[in-house]
Amino acid sequence: MRSDRSHTASPLVLKLALVVVLCLMGCGGEKPSEKPSHAAYSPTGIQKSGETTQPFSDKSSGRAARQRAEEIAANLVDEPEMVVLEADPNAFASEMKSTPPPRPAGPELAALDTPRRTNAELEALGFRVLSSPHIQLVTDLPLADVETLPGLGELLLQRLQADFDILWPNDQQMVGYIMADTGRFREAGLLPEDLPGFLHGRHRGGEFWMKMQATPYYLRHLFLHELTHVVTLINEREDLPVGFKEGFAEWYATHYAPPGEKPLFAILPGDPANFSGWGRISLIREDTEGEVFRSFDDLLQIDAIDFSTNDDYAWAWLWIQFCSQHPTYGPFFANLRQSRNPADFLERSEGLDPEIRRWLSSEWLRFAADVTYGYEVPPAQVKHLPPRPLGTMPQDVLVEARGGWQSTGLLVPAGAKVRIRAKGQVELNRTTRPWMSQPQGISIDFAGGERLGKLLAWWAVPDLSPMAKDPELVQVFPVGQTATLTAPRDAVLYLRINDHFSGLGNNSGQYEVTVEAVSGEAASSAPATE
Repeated sequence: MRSDRSHTASPLVLKLALVVVLCLMGCGGEKPSEKPSHAAYSPTGIQKSGETTQPFSDKSSGRAARQRAEEIAANLVDEPEMVVLEADPNAFASEMKSTPPPRPAGPELAALDTPRRTNAELEALGFRVLSSPHIQLVTDLPLADVETLPGLGELLLQRLQADFDILWPNDQQMVGYIMADTGRFREAGLLPEDLPGFLHGRHRGGEFWMKMQATPYYLRHLFLHELTHVVTLINEREDLPVGFKEGFAEWYATHYAPPGEKPLFAILPGDPANFSGWGRISLIREDTEGEVFRSFDDLLQIDAIDFSTNDDYAWAWLWIQFCSQHPTYGPFFANLRQSRNPADFLERSEGLDPEIRRWLSSEWLRFAADVTYGYEVPPAQVKHLPPRPLGTMPQDVLVEARGGWQSTGLLVPAGAKVRIRAKGQVELNRTTRPWMSQPQGISIDFAGGERLGKLLAWWAVPDLSPMAKDPELVQVFPVGQTATLTAPRDAVLYLRINDHFSGLGNNSGQYEVTVEAVSGEAASSAPATE
């Protein structure tokens, strides 16, 4: 169920947010430690349990699975209900240290207290057990539903060790319980009485518990999400901002694993049919189309108690996706994610170059408004130029079809008017014949309510507050062949040739655009002529 709950920040989260907001993702900080080398793990190297003392009953498993499926179906609205994971009210209880402790040399050792039962003991209780070098899974689901999970998890574990500078001991297994019938696990003592209730999944120390999910993709996604928590939230890392932690777990768990191919983690989904039950982009689109945005610093301000809705997880994923894959901000986040405690997090957040943060907030809102399935990150990247005054002379710029928003470099004062004229021809697609367009666009297809190929404008604000989330900041104005626009605020004029953000890579050509100041006659934020 969607929630409109207010977000209240704890003092620690506010302090973290304030420092990051003021420093905003610079690329400074110490050089990351050299990563340990980890041997490659084959996804086929899974040890399956042998004969059980008490044979596993697929019949009873089938009944439990049907009951869980009915439970899931009862909660469905428009799509499979998505994960709502733990919200620990004590997650930020540790006192902020005035100075960070010395950073240990080398990777941090993941030595977790993990209660263990042997495979034979678990099989005697009637459970199916799957083992790989670092993972033990205990389940009452059919083998076909879970047999690929240990191998998939081992591959993600390798990446997490490198990305977070963590060393998982070769002789240590995390334990995951994947349940259709939770009562059966509780009766066997495998679902602790003191474990807080959960809708889909929860982790604690070296263990995690998760329920059967509505789709095969989302079962894998939740497994990878919980595994990411177990591997990365060791020692004082558990005290990092909840949105930061959950965003990374969501990001790494978003995967593509076609049979017979190497799985990909931390991806921006393409065809939604391959990500059934995930729904994050759909939630973002629903919010932004309803003019509901979250500011860049909202993720760091939300407290653990208030982080609970599907929207929270969707926006946390988007925040990490935006920052981690951005060519400017990505190097900072590669360093920030290795923070070992809140003090370390603060220290790594300092020393931002103002030039780096100039467009951060505007770009964040733009990405939230434009993101879609198959969003092509490199070509869609916002392209900046150093801002310069509009002046009185006409300015000529080129706008590429194979690109997203492109700066004219022209800083226009609030209330000033500009006339835009465009000419040229571009190719936007090729089926039985090329899709050729001029600046007025073609009606063979539409994107964002405008014709493909139409020239569009956006007023981007430099040095925008990281608390900004006004939907007017991402308003798009149609231009076509000619238009006269008024700057609604001090802003730089950006242009793009309209196309789906999932279809930029096959475009070619450019428009020649002239921008000039207008005086005297009235102008508006809509096209004057076309």
